[in-house]
Amino acid sequence: MSEQDRPQNPDPAPAGEPEAVIVGIDGSPPSRNALAWAIQEARSLDRPIRLVGAYTIPSVAAAAIDVSYVPIDDSSIRAAVTNTLKEAAAEVKAAGVPVEAVIEIGDAAGVLIDESKTGCLTVVGSRGRGGFAGRLLGTVSSALPAHSACPTVVVPSCWDNQAERPAHPTSSRPIRQDGVEVETHDPNAESIEGLRFDGKVVVGVDSLGAESPALWKAARLAVRRGSPLHIVAVITTTVIGPEWLPSTADLERLVNEGADKLVVAKQRLAEEFPDLDVTWTLFDGQPAEVLVRASDTAEVLVIGSRGRGGFAGLLLGSTSQSVLPYSQCPTMVVRVARDHGRRKSNEAPAEPGL
Repeated sequence: MSEQDRPQNPDPAPAGEPEAVIVGIDGSPPSRNALAWAIQEARSLDRPIRLVGAYTIPSVAAAAIDVSYVPIDDSSIRAAVTNTLKEAAAEVKAAGVPVEAVIEIGDAAGVLIDESKTGCLTVVGSRGRGGFAGRLLGTVSSALPAHSACPTVVVPSCWDNQAERPAHPTSSRPIRQDGVEVETHDPNAESIEGLRFDGKVVVGVDSLGAESPALWKAARLAVRRGSPLHIVAVITTTVIGPEWLPSTADLERLVNEGADKLVVAKQRLAEEFPDLDVTWTLFDGQPAEVLVRASDTAEVLVIGSRGRGGFAGLLLGSTSQSVLPYSQCPTMVVRVARDHGRRKSNEAPAEPGL
């Protein structure tokens, strides 16, 4: 990319600054919301911000075989994207965070995935603006978490950390809680009042338990923000067919296994982060619903992009794709390698910055 593609910055970070916080910008309110969140995170990480603008050149389908090629002038499109990035860069500089900006021609999701290879975090809004200025960030926010080389945070368009946020009713029920006696609910009620997680970083874990990369990312995030960490896990005891008719003993064992994993996870975190306030809840219900309802009041939600099934699994899995469109708070998606559970924790690669 030529130098003229970068908005001028009197104190620019080096091009391709490693471990920068990458922010997808299209000028829409959701992307500005994402930028505001990213500025705070870049400060806590002591990292620069790299603003990324992408656009595609519209194509014209040939109506006949004998058609001459007419080059399309993209100068007005590029100028609009450049102005948007300059405005965003000015906001970042005013916050005292080093910034650089890049413009790429291409699919927005593909461009951000490529940029993520040299970033520590990628931040996008949950819905962007279409037209010549770029592909919808709504689509980007779905594609990016599955392929990004670093964790991705999706900031919902409705996010306002100053607004009052109600906890919506839920059909999932807490069955074990750390240090708290679980309230008994009417088993015939279709829904109950949701738990509140105000001011907390909430992380969903699956059968990886203490080995979950999402758990450790969430812990580091909570430490930096000075927030408590709450771990949630989900089992499903609902009998939906004759293939599995568990006995009372089977159900009790399933619940105990889930709770034991959370106890171990808390113990492991206490060893690494002794000052971090950690609590946990084990739910009976559907993972996606539990996580979306947690996002109603959480400060940040952290989830893994891949889980593991099986009888003993806590069934997070592909839930991330079901959570993102409905999450009510900034949601970090951490990719989990398929073979992660077979690695020893001391063999896992270092996790810089996060």
